[in-house]
Amino acid sequence: MRLALLKGNRFNAWHLELYRHLRGDPDVVMFRAESEIQRYLDEQDGGAPPFAEERIYFDTQCGNPATRLMNVLRGRYAGREARIVPFHERLQAYDIIHTWELFTDWSAEAAVARQRYGIPLAVMVWDNIPFNMEHPDYRREIKRRVIAAADCFLVHTDRSLRTLTVEGVPTNRIHKFPPGIDTGLFCPGQASRGAFGVSDEEFVILFVGWLLPRKGIDFLLLALRELLSDSALATHKLRLLMAGSGPGKDRVSQLIARLGLKDACTFLGSVPYDRMPEVYRCADAFVLPSIATPEWQEQFGMAIIEAMSCGVPVVTTYSGAIPEIVGDAAVLCQPNDFVSLHAALKDLIRQPSRRAGLAAAGRARAMGCFDVRRAAQTLSDIYDSLLGKRNESQFDAEGAKIRPQHPG
Repeated sequence: MRLALLKGNRFNAWHLELYRHLRGDPDVVMFRAESEIQRYLDEQDGGAPPFAEERIYFDTQCGNPATRLMNVLRGRYAGREARIVPFHERLQAYDIIHTWELFTDWSAEAAVARQRYGIPLAVMVWDNIPFNMEHPDYRREIKRRVIAAADCFLVHTDRSLRTLTVEGVPTNRIHKFPPGIDTGLFCPGQASRGAFGVSDEEFVILFVGWLLPRKGIDFLLLALRELLSDSALATHKLRLLMAGSGPGKDRVSQLIARLGLKDACTFLGSVPYDRMPEVYRCADAFVLPSIATPEWQEQFGMAIIEAMSCGVPVVTTYSGAIPEIVGDAAVLCQPNDFVSLHAALKDLIRQPSRRAGLAAAGRARAMGCFDVRRAAQTLSDIYDSLLGKRNESQFDAEGAKIRPQHPG
């Protein structure tokens, strides 16, 4: 089987891990666009891409030089979004197309390929806000066409499923299954704190993610300031360890300086994915304090299940899908609330038995719900079903092969 993955400029190591474990060793090809976002994600991969690549381009990167320059200028001064140059003809040789989100240009190209060449189309949807990402207006039309063309939709959370039903997708076209991580790689083990500049005497609070406001790092810094000022914790030496990159580091550094936290904070930058278990094992507590914006709520939080799988107690927030991900295996706080973060972390710092209970519950939940091999088997079954339906559709009632129609 030849599988085309269409994720544009959003390919990352933790999402691609699932496709390493598909049944039958399919020929997987990533249709990928270069951008600043993709470069940030590449920093975390730590090695060669796991699959072959087909390059796709934004209209600011190729085409007529004058038009390309105009698109760049319109983006810089008029807020125009760069568009993907059509590439659907290059999808003809594939057996299945797997694309991401309803509103993307690569999903629009996938819909064209489905309609012209009859290639089964699966659409992964992480978005969990109905009628989201519909501006500029052309995005609404893309969503309409993708919904009409897709054979099935794949979601990882109940919120994403309900979002699709609100937007008119019948439930019988939606497959819900949890994503997975390698629970053999992400597992409890001996910490090597010295490798990351952390001492054994410190209570280490870990943040993993992009340094964006929506990830709540600002509120975690405010909570850290409260912890360091709390007389009840005077005997504890605290450190915030931050693994991640992306736009926002300057803003975070300025807030650290303003709060006087420089001596208690360590930036690791981007860490290769296969070394992340070592980072988690350094932590006494993991915190993902995500907040919501009008266009985004936490869609899953892969770092949460990585931390849980490594046996690290988790503190997080009621943002988007997080409560259904963690169940009873984490401490949940209100988002945008540094006071409740301070209280939750203070409780964990002072109660080793509470930390041990959360660590055990998190590991058990990760093993039971989020193993990548189980997720890969489910996805392989879905692909097999799509291929079976395609094979059936290629023959008429008398068993004669039907020639595909290629409308112009």
